[in-house]
Amino acid sequence: MLYALDTNGDLQSLYQLTQAEINLARKNPYFCPVCHEMLQIRSGTRTVPHFSHLPKSNCTVLKGGETVEHDRGKWQLFTWLKHQGYEVQLEQYLPEIRQRPDLYLMVNDKKIAIEYQCASVSKREIKKRTLSYRDAGIFPLWILGAKHLQSSNSNHCSLSDFTRSFLYYLNDDYHLYFFHASKNIICVLSNAKSAGGRRVFANTFSSSLTNLSFAQLFSSVPYSHGEGHFLREVERLWYKNRTVYQSQVSSEERQYRQYLYLRGYHFSLIPSICYLPVPAQVQSVMRPYVWQTRLFLDHFFHLPIGSPIEFPFLKISSTPNGYVPHLSQQYLDLLTQLNIIEKTGKNNYIKSKQVPFHKRVEDALEDDRRTLEQLKNLQRIKI
Repeated sequence: MLYALDTNGDLQSLYQLTQAEINLARKNPYFCPVCHEMLQIRSGTRTVPHFSHLPKSNCTVLKGGETVEHDRGKWQLFTWLKHQGYEVQLEQYLPEIRQRPDLYLMVNDKKIAIEYQCASVSKREIKKRTLSYRDAGIFPLWILGAKHLQSSNSNHCSLSDFTRSFLYYLNDDYHLYFFHASKNIICVLSNAKSAGGRRVFANTFSSSLTNLSFAQLFSSVPYSHGEGHFLREVERLWYKNRTVYQSQVSSEERQYRQYLYLRGYHFSLIPSICYLPVPAQVQSVMRPYVWQTRLFLDHFFHLPIGSPIEFPFLKISSTPNGYVPHLSQQYLDLLTQLNIIEKTGKNNYIKSKQVPFHKRVEDALEDDRRTLEQLKNLQRIKI
């Protein structure tokens, strides 16, 4: 841990001390703020100076070892918030939920726990900790280590399923936070969107901590690259799905193909409206054509024109701040914009057009071209 109690009960840190000062500090006793056991000082060339429990410690909330990046980043975020006047606590133990966030602060009576997540742990563990904070009325803010931001350029990056689980939905768009401790740079992805797969298109904003306020983390800016880059990605994936056969696929993909084969259809000949880019796709691990084709076949395809259209709710994990999107509703809204269905009431839709499966790949590609032109005409609508 980065701080400990001295004999006067005051919190002390070793982080900014020289080696000579650390050697002098070793002569004094220090105690764990949680269990009050005596601590020892550890320092070296490969670790940030910190306090450590003695062997065979009985501390029930003792954390495991932490990396240099995590220790350094946690302290930098702490001092950054302190300099802005926030009453922030470092490794504050919260007995009611038996958790100790890296940072804990109050902003306008709102409790916030900040976790600087450098290591890759199970999504189940992240979900458990997140729900624990939310159930206690605490807003959990996860900031990822820089290694989790992969293949980033000016308009897109690659996100694993693990990294995707840290997406926030704020001010009507998706955000993701990273911090490069050794460079003291924080990176915010905003307006994130996906056409399926690992590639995500977003605004990428990077700044040193000294030039950024805490409030700025949550602001939104218009999508600076326009829809052009994103729709070209949609076009690329559509073409690949039509023309490239992949024999080694996931179990989800195998089940999807089997689902179509049993009904007499081929996955390369699905209608273009079974692969539409809805806003919440970036939050979903399901491929868009998998869930959209099932909705299309089970709840639309065989119905006559004029029939009511109802799509079931599709379960999807919430964001850390508790947002659960309605994928089916977003799909209905986009089908309405494309004049495939007609909205007749607040949540009422009827079928207005028959949409067949294609017989030839050439016909499917032509359908893709027409649908893509329609999507381009809808660029002013956030899709």
